[in-house]
Amino acid sequence: MFENTFEELGVYNFTMELWAAGSLTVFGIQTRTWAIEKEREKIRQYAIGYTVGDKLWFRPKEDTFAVMFWYNGKHFWTHLTTKEFFICFPELKNIED
Repeated sequence: MFENTFEELGVYNFTMELWAAGSLTVFGIQTRTWAIEKEREKIRQYAIGYTVGDKLWFRPKEDTFAVMFWYNGKHFWTHLTTKEFFICFPELKNIED
């Protein structure tokens, strides 16, 4: 489905089935900014793509990015706030919405 890279993905990849397939808790990470900051290298290790959260067809949210992961042979995605996204991926701070 996806290559093992980190790139912007089309919104059609962020489906209900993949949203329900997992969360950061599969990595042992609480969904709190302090925990995401502490474990950002683990997030980077498994993240394969993203899209702007308010462009999603399913579960759109303002001020977020949807991040796709590949872990244990399956894909899933979750939202990160814009702040959390740039904590994990500071090299992307210049991307446009």
